[in-house]
Amino acid sequence: MANTLSAEKNARKAARRHTRRVAVKSELKTYRKKALAAAETKQSAEDVKRLTTEAVRKIAKAASNKYIHPRTAARKISRLVKAINRAQNA
Repeated sequence: MANTLSAEKNARKAARRHTRRVAVKSELKTYRKKALAAAETKQSAEDVKRLTTEAVRKIAKAASNKYIHPRTAARKISRLVKAINRAQNA
């Protein structure tokens, strides 16, 4: 339990930040799954490109806003693009 007003405020801020961070990470997973599903179900190349671009954009934005580490973002983007290329060429 917080002993001072500033500690109470910091606890509230931490809770808000945690909620936001969890929501952003969940959103990233959703966009990744949508892009992979489109590639695996052989949807049009246009749809796959649009979903992939959107997923990459969301991952990059999460990194720039410090929700995830920049190197984590680079790794996630790389793996996503490789997986989509494999799915489309298979």
